[in-house]
Amino acid sequence: MKKSIRIILGLLVLLVVAFLIFRTPDTDRTAMVAKYSNEASRFMDDGHGAKIHYRDEGNKDGPAILLIHGSNSLLQTWEPLVALLGDKYRLISLDLYGHGLTGPNPTGNYDADTNIAAAVRVLDTVGVDKAYWIGNSMGGWLTWRAGLSVPERTSGLVLIDASGAQVKQKIQPYLGARLARSSIGKILLPEITPRFLVKSSLEENFAQPERLTDVQVDRYWELLRFPGNRQASVDRGKTRREPEKWAEVKNLKMPVLLLWGEQDKVIPISHGRAFEAAIPGSTLITYADAGHLPMEETPEQVARDIDRWIEGLTETGIVSN
Repeated sequence: MKKSIRIILGLLVLLVVAFLIFRTPDTDRTAMVAKYSNEASRFMDDGHGAKIHYRDEGNKDGPAILLIHGSNSLLQTWEPLVALLGDKYRLISLDLYGHGLTGPNPTGNYDADTNIAAAVRVLDTVGVDKAYWIGNSMGGWLTWRAGLSVPERTSGLVLIDASGAQVKQKIQPYLGARLARSSIGKILLPEITPRFLVKSSLEENFAQPERLTDVQVDRYWELLRFPGNRQASVDRGKTRREPEKWAEVKNLKMPVLLLWGEQDKVIPISHGRAFEAAIPGSTLITYADAGHLPMEETPEQVARDIDRWIEGLTETGIVSN
């Protein structure tokens, strides 16, 4: 009996020591704001105790584009597109609740309606009535959900490797997401988030991992550890995704462009084809050399196709700018 107690105590000591050795504390809020905001960064009071980080960049006289990032991502994922399209378009991006410099939602809500309401509030703040909504992954899910709930605020939708399609070939979460869904992960990840885990997860999102830079890895790693973001990631994972809404995607009335990396291991190309089949008049463009994040991996192709699509809508009179 005494021997068993000693073994149990020994294991507990080892666990405590391991926790202290591998624990990765939160980053400093002030330091992160200084490092990852820029001259375009603004912080909007959402009325519930959060300050949403957003940027309003590019040509203020051009067509407005609202950029919605994916899960565990941040508005900087759109910086390549902002650089490529900024001369012609007005580009508005935000850190969703539980991401980037926005931090967690004090209300604890991370559902679609809550995030869409925050995005609309940003549009109201910058004085934009309608915009092209562009979303990647979870942000793509929010984008088509916005097309259903606030169609009057959307000129058109661009879904980049978007989630939400209900098809036989299921989503294959990357390593970090798989761990976050596990019972032990929900306990440990808010405290232990090693850099190699973030890097490995990002590599799964790239068709060619050698394109991933240390700057990108550090940014994701440091902002994931922005105070409250890791617990928000766990809480967000418990939020119901309302799969029954997929039956309504056929009701989207605005123009829809689908962009997909053919080497996406997270949300396979079959999901893109499902969106194309379900949404009348939608157009699917695929990229042979991209994975789950084509706007980071092959931004020139993505920027070119978005520009051509919006130009085509304007020329045909489907949308007026």
